[in-house]
Amino acid sequence: MSFGFYLLLTAFMLTAYTIWAGASGLKLKENKLIKNAQLAIYGQFFLITLSIGLLAYAFITRDFSLRYVAEYSDRKLSLFYTISSVWAGQAGSLLFWAWLLTAFNALYVYVNRKKESSLKPYVFTIHSAVTVFFLGLVIFYSNPFEKLGSALPDGYGLNPLLQNPQMVFHPPSLFLGFVGFTIPFAFALAALMKGDLSQKWLNESRNWSLFAWISLTIGNVLGAQWAYVELGWGGYWAWDPVENASLLPWLTGTAFIHSLMAQRSRSMMKTWNISLVVATFLLTILGTFITRSGIISSVHAFGRSSIGTLFLVFMGIVFVVTVMLMIWRKSKLKSEASIDSLMSREFNFLLNNFVFIILTVTILWGTLYPAFTELFIGKQIALGEKFFNTVSVPFGIVMFLLLAICPLLTWKQTKVNVLIKKATYSFAGALIFAIILFFAGIKHFPSLAVFTIAFLAVGVIFTELFQSASAKKEQHGENFFQALKRVLNTQTRRYAAYLVHIGVVMIFLSIVGTTAYKQEKELTMKKGESTTIGSYRIEYNQMGERHEKNKDVLYTEMKIFQGDKQIGTLYPQSHFHKSTMRESQRTSEAALLSNLKEDLFISLASYQENGSATFAIKINPLMNWMWIGSFIVTLGVIIILIHAMGRKKKETAKIEKAEKKNTKKKKSKGK
Repeated sequence: MSFGFYLLLTAFMLTAYTIWAGASGLKLKENKLIKNAQLAIYGQFFLITLSIGLLAYAFITRDFSLRYVAEYSDRKLSLFYTISSVWAGQAGSLLFWAWLLTAFNALYVYVNRKKESSLKPYVFTIHSAVTVFFLGLVIFYSNPFEKLGSALPDGYGLNPLLQNPQMVFHPPSLFLGFVGFTIPFAFALAALMKGDLSQKWLNESRNWSLFAWISLTIGNVLGAQWAYVELGWGGYWAWDPVENASLLPWLTGTAFIHSLMAQRSRSMMKTWNISLVVATFLLTILGTFITRSGIISSVHAFGRSSIGTLFLVFMGIVFVVTVMLMIWRKSKLKSEASIDSLMSREFNFLLNNFVFIILTVTILWGTLYPAFTELFIGKQIALGEKFFNTVSVPFGIVMFLLLAICPLLTWKQTKVNVLIKKATYSFAGALIFAIILFFAGIKHFPSLAVFTIAFLAVGVIFTELFQSASAKKEQHGENFFQALKRVLNTQTRRYAAYLVHIGVVMIFLSIVGTTAYKQEKELTMKKGESTTIGSYRIEYNQMGERHEKNKDVLYTEMKIFQGDKQIGTLYPQSHFHKSTMRESQRTSEAALLSNLKEDLFISLASYQENGSATFAIKINPLMNWMWIGSFIVTLGVIIILIHAMGRKKKETAKIEKAEKKNTKKKKSKGK
C-alpha cells in the first residue's frame, strides 16, 4: 500500500478518537477532552488533504502503477481534465467526499473557536461520525491507492463524455451541496440530544444551510448545462435517476430553508424542521447509493457494487436514531404557537412544505420504481419522462403560486386592508395580462398559468418595493432614489430573498418556453441543401476533418439566415477520442446560436461517406433565461450570506468589546 493509504488510515483512527473524545468530554463534562477532539479535527483535515494531494500528484505524473489512475487517465489527457479525474470514479469521489467532510468540520470548529456554544461539541462529534463512515468506505471497500501488479505503459483514459469543462465544476458543486447539509443535520441531532429545541440550532446552522443549498443549486444547473451541450439531444433534464438523486435533496432543502423562518419568527414547525433537515441529509446519502450501487440503470451511475448495501445500512441507522430521539423529545417539539389564520405567512409555509414533500415522494417513487419492478418481477421497468412531467407540472404551478403570494402575507394574520393595498395593482395587472395572452393565442393552461403567476410574482415584489420607498420618502423628506437606497440598505436580507424569487420566476418561464414551445426536426441533408425551422433558414455548406492531440474531429459547416441576412455560422461536430488502451469513442458536440429570445440548437446525429449528414435541429425558446435566472438566484443568496456574516462580525466585535471592558473593570477593582 502507498503512503497516501496510510495517511487515510491514520486519519480514520484520528476521526474515531475525535468521536470518543467528543462523546466522553460531553458525558464527563471534561473540557480538555473536547479541546483535544477539536485539535484532532484539524489533524484529520491535514492528513486527508495530504492524501488527496498525493492522489492528484499521481494523476499529474501519470503513475499508472495505481489502478485508479490507470482507469481514469492516460498520457494524452490534458492537465485540466487530469485534475478532474481525481473525482471521476467511485474511489476518488468518495475520497473527495471524505475530504470535504473534514474541511467543513474543521471550518466549523475554526469559525466558532471563540464562541461558547453548548451545541458545538455535539455538532463536531456527530459530523465526525459521518466522516468515519465515509473514510471507512474509502479504506476498506474503495481504495484509490490500490496498486496494480505492474505499472501499465498507459492508462485507459477518461470517458469522453466527462471531457467537458463542467467536469471541473459540476461534481464539486454537487458534493459541496451534499456534504454541506451534514452541518445542519448535525445541528438537528445535537438539538435533539441536548434537548434544546429552541431557535438556537436554526440560528447557528442557517448560513451553513444556505451555502449548501446554493451549492446544490449551482451543481444542478451546471449539470443541466452539461447535458444540454454534451449529450446532443437538445434538452437539459431527462429525469435520469442520478439527476433526480440530486434534485430530491434540493426540494427538501428548499422546504427547510423556508420552514425554518416559521420557527425563528413564531416558534412553530419544530418537528417539520427536524424532519426536513434529516430527510435532506438522508436524500444526499440516497443519491450516493443510487449512483454507486448500480441498482438502477443510469448514464451517470457507476457499475454494480456491494458498497450500496453499506449506504442502506447507514441510512437505516440514521433514520432509527433520529426517530428515537424525536420520540424522546416529543414534548419539546411541540409548537409554542398555532396558525391563527389561513391568510398568514406561516400557513403559506405549511402549504409549501406539503407541496414540496408530496413532489419529493412522487419523484422518489418514480426514480426507485425500476428497482422495485426488478425485485418483484425480475426486470427493470422505468417510468419515462412523461410520468415525471405529468406529476411535476401541477405541483410546480402550486409551488410557484405560493412563491408569488408569500410577500403579500404577514405573520399571524394579514389584515384585509393591508392585503388590498399590497395586492390590488398586482392582481389586476396579472388578470389583464392573462386575458391579453389568452387572446394572443396562448391557451395551453399550464403555460398561461405560469406566465400569469410570473407577472403576479414580479408585480408584488416591485409594488412592495415602490410602496416602501414612497413611505420612506415621505418620512425622511428625501427624493425617491435616496429613499429606495435606504429601504434596500435597511432590509437587505428581505429584498435579496425577493431577488432569489425573481431568479426562480425566470427559471419557471424558461421551463415553459423550452417544453411547451420548442420546435424540432431531424433530417438528412446533402451539401448545398437548406431547410427552415421557425424564422431560420439553415444551409448545409460543407464537411471537413481536423486532427487534435487526443481526438479526431469531423465538423460540418451550417450557415444560418433570417430572411436574406446571414446571422451566423455553426459547426456541429463529431469527436473521435483516441486512446492507447481502448477503442476510439465517438461523442457529439452540438452547436448553438443563442440570444435572449431563444437558442438555435444543431447536433450532428450521423453522417455518410458521400458527405450527406443527418442533423437534429431545435429551437428552444427562453433557454438563456434558465442560466440568467440561476445566476440571479446565486447572487441573491450570496448577498444574504454576506449580509449575515457582516452582522455576525459586528455582534462578535460587540461581545469582544464588552469582554475587554469587564476585564479592565476587574483589573481596576483588583488594584
